[in-house]
Amino acid sequence: MNIRLNPLAMLICGTLLATPALAAEEGSKQDLGLSDYRYFKVYPHIERAHQAMKVNDETRALSSFEHAHEMAPESVRLTLWLAEAYRHFGHEKKAQALLKRELKTNPQNPDLQQALAAIPVAEQQVKSLSQLQELQKKCDAEPTVDCRSKVGNYAVKLNQLDIARAQLSDPQFRHTKAAQALTDNYIQRAIFRHQWAAADQGFALLDSDATLSEAQYQQWFAILLHMQRDQRILDLQSQGVMNSPGMQLAYAQSLAERNALAPLRRYLTSHKPEFTNPAEERNWLRLLATYCQDPGNTVAHWPVKHPENQQYVLSTLVPIRIQQGDWQGANALLSNFPDDQGLDQRLALSFARKDTQASMELIRKISQMRSLSAQELETASYQMVAMGQEQAATELLLNYWPFEQAGKLQDSLSTRLYSQLAAHPQWLSEENKARLQKPLPTATQRMAQARVFQGAENCPIVRNLLGDLSPQYDAESWSHLAQCYPFQPGLALHAAQQAAARDPSPYYQRQVAYLAYTAEDYQLAQASWARVPASERPNLKTDSAPEMDDAARGFALLTQGKHSEARDALEKARASQPDSPEILRQLVYLNERLDDKPKTREYSERVVDDIDNTLTPQQTLNEQQKKDRFEFRRIHEDSERRWTFTWDGSFGLTPDSLNSSGSSSGVQPNKSYRSYQQFEAEYRIGKNQIVDGDQLSVYSRLFAGSSTESDHNFMPLYEPMLGIGVRWKPLRDQVIYLAAEQQIPLDKAHGESDLMLRASASFFNGGKYSDDWHPTGNGWMAQNLYLDAAHYVKADYQLYTADYRMSWHQKINQHQTIEPYWHAQYNANTGDPYQDNTLGGVGVRLNTWFGQTHYDAFPHKASVGLEYQRVFSGHNRDTNSKNNLFLTLGVRW
Repeated sequence: MNIRLNPLAMLICGTLLATPALAAEEGSKQDLGLSDYRYFKVYPHIERAHQAMKVNDETRALSSFEHAHEMAPESVRLTLWLAEAYRHFGHEKKAQALLKRELKTNPQNPDLQQALAAIPVAEQQVKSLSQLQELQKKCDAEPTVDCRSKVGNYAVKLNQLDIARAQLSDPQFRHTKAAQALTDNYIQRAIFRHQWAAADQGFALLDSDATLSEAQYQQWFAILLHMQRDQRILDLQSQGVMNSPGMQLAYAQSLAERNALAPLRRYLTSHKPEFTNPAEERNWLRLLATYCQDPGNTVAHWPVKHPENQQYVLSTLVPIRIQQGDWQGANALLSNFPDDQGLDQRLALSFARKDTQASMELIRKISQMRSLSAQELETASYQMVAMGQEQAATELLLNYWPFEQAGKLQDSLSTRLYSQLAAHPQWLSEENKARLQKPLPTATQRMAQARVFQGAENCPIVRNLLGDLSPQYDAESWSHLAQCYPFQPGLALHAAQQAAARDPSPYYQRQVAYLAYTAEDYQLAQASWARVPASERPNLKTDSAPEMDDAARGFALLTQGKHSEARDALEKARASQPDSPEILRQLVYLNERLDDKPKTREYSERVVDDIDNTLTPQQTLNEQQKKDRFEFRRIHEDSERRWTFTWDGSFGLTPDSLNSSGSSSGVQPNKSYRSYQQFEAEYRIGKNQIVDGDQLSVYSRLFAGSSTESDHNFMPLYEPMLGIGVRWKPLRDQVIYLAAEQQIPLDKAHGESDLMLRASASFFNGGKYSDDWHPTGNGWMAQNLYLDAAHYVKADYQLYTADYRMSWHQKINQHQTIEPYWHAQYNANTGDPYQDNTLGGVGVRLNTWFGQTHYDAFPHKASVGLEYQRVFSGHNRDTNSKNNLFLTLGVRW
């Protein structure tokens, strides 16, 4: 039998035989999702469409695919093929419309979603609110994850946080990764714009999905603290988040700063965080000790975990309890320590409670264990005197006399001992009397010793102590010595005259008069009496020496301009009033005026410490105290300064920029440069060198300008000059300098040696208008009128400069300012030809102060700035340089 098969039958048979193998292949009836009958109906159109695609026949391919899709519209594969054909021939919109239409029927089909996502969509540029609203309208009509994400992120960029927040309300978008990214972006923009409520909402959304990291919880916690959302914080902490020991501490500190005492006390009572950080535990203890109802017992029952905080309890919290009169609380804290620990604090508590028996016992125990420090001895002796135990205090002080290791407290300890012995000489045993009458090394110590031994019976001791007749002895000591030469009137008169020479007050003038009569020097006696006011001339037989008010006398001498004598008197007054801030401060100024650098440093340190001693956990420095502390730090720093190094430069940023040839610049005389720089080293010889109140310095400077051969060689390295000179500031309270400087060219081919005589002055730049750092406020106004005149002896011409500047220093941190400024300047040069110009400038500088220590104000300063200048008028000036732009640099070390 001859069987013949036509092509269609062969196709059908081949298809039927291959069906099991092709079940999972693309294009199979299973892939197309069609029955056998519909598959055979559709297949020829599919075959023609694929063949047409191979030869790029658009019309045939599209019509065949469209016809096949009409016959089987439910087939996802046919839809994908037709969409692919549309895209192949450039019909992107048709492909997009087809896929969107099919997705309405099969919204969860991943192949359709992927095909639609693969179609590139022209990115719409959203730069305004109206464009954003249009995009949102389209997205609301056909919402997708992609469009929600785009609308939300564009809204964040345009600061339309409400629109961004609205996208997150779509439930299909809300829990996607794109929504999480949008939420994080939304939060950070809200934080940047200080929209704390919006940021809080964003964090709450992320928290509902449990997607917050530890860092995000920290950030959210900081925002809730700032918003003072106390209940929200407490609710979250009750859920186990934001509940680390550090966060509990931060929340409690926030309540303390807001003075929310009732909720703070409840929080401190109900929470017991376990701190791994000693500093955090110490801060928690501070809160307990400051704000709890019963701070002493509360801290006493707190289980201190870190050993260093045990010492904190002793050194800080116990003294605070004592200072605040909470003796029971202090005792509760001390009860946690063995009896042989915290002896200093136990002693302070006994002093506060005026428990004399306990105080004496503790002093005995401390002395047996070790020697008392100078500060402990100072405190113990003072408190013992205050409790009426003067004799016990005197015996204690005698055990440590002459206080060689006491440092700054030596004077106050000596004064206390000597005053007690002077009032109660019977307390001085023969053994101790023999010790105290041995002369100590310094004149100050011997003067204090001599004051213990009053009365004629002790004159041999006084003569032994003061018999070297040191010129360092004050008027009171000379007067005391004069009384101890009863049978040597000449020596007695000499000593009295020395007292009067140091203090011409009526008392000492009267003593000179008495002794002059005794020595039969009637002319001197008459002259001395003439210096005593009539009301102060008592009967010689009945008069006795009045007590002298040293402080009043010292200030009176100061008003008379007798600075050295005023200092001596105030030194005496300080012995009886060691803690007087007025005396200490005046001694700083006097020693600075007298150029006594060691004493200036010593007293300025005491003043700084005195100001710092007002600090407590509850009290900070007020504005005036901050200003005073900075002033005395500046005095301390200036008293130590011998060398000053400065470098400054001005660099023309445009080829036509020219620095002015005024005498204030560092360039060579009679020349202008695009750029210049100079380095100067100054050494202070000292004050009061020629006249009272002056200051004398020597200096050397190296300066150079830029090349004039090419506009590109603007670095100031050409025609260097060396200047060596002496600078004199004749007036104490005015910034006026006179200088003589020998200038020497270092490049022999350019420039000539010459002698420059110079006068310069700066006005209106002191006090609140100075350029020195101001410790208070956010900034300050500064101004300066600078005048300068220089005469070149050899060249025989002059340079003049007048410059007025006003600026504002805006603080950007605790040691830097941004300084916008303007200035007006006039320069003149009397050379041949005569030149002058008037210019104005505006600019801005960044100033940095550095090097500050506990006792020294900032000793160093660096500045960098940019300045635009405009020349308004001038004679014989380069017309190309009317507009100038400069980079300015400066360093003072």
